[in-house]
Amino acid sequence: MREGWRAVARTDIDRSKRELARELGAQWIEPDAALPSVADVFVPCALGSVLDHESVARLGAPIVVGAANNQLASDDVADALAERGILWAPDFVVNAGGIINISVELEPTGYDPRRARKLVRGIGDTLRLIFDDAHATHVSPLASAMTLARARLADAAARG
Repeated sequence: MREGWRAVARTDIDRSKRELARELGAQWIEPDAALPSVADVFVPCALGSVLDHESVARLGAPIVVGAANNQLASDDVADALAERGILWAPDFVVNAGGIINISVELEPTGYDPRRARKLVRGIGDTLRLIFDDAHATHVSPLASAMTLARARLADAAARG
């Protein structure tokens, strides 16, 4: 672990993960204690719909970013996160790396791992655009991400 970082692992149905958490020097907590835990970042990486109005009210972290798909039980949960001042990184943006890599694999020129890495690193730039737009327009990161996605799709369609 990097100095100044502390990982908190949570229980799942696979209790063997407790040993892995110990090996990594992570604190083990039970699932019911994960949401209200004071932490810098809450990282949902399992089942979808973990964020609903009830769970958002209990969150102890100011930032949510994770690998789970469909983290929000409904789109209006994005507004609840924003109202609490919790920064949420839209899961479909954070998880775009796999699709980006596949798109490079399918290019007629063949797979170029350097190009794939460069494009995947662009996810950070996309998140910055989303966060900046959400802040400037007073909308949730979900609303901003959807607007950006629609614009990029329209641009791609116009290019043919």
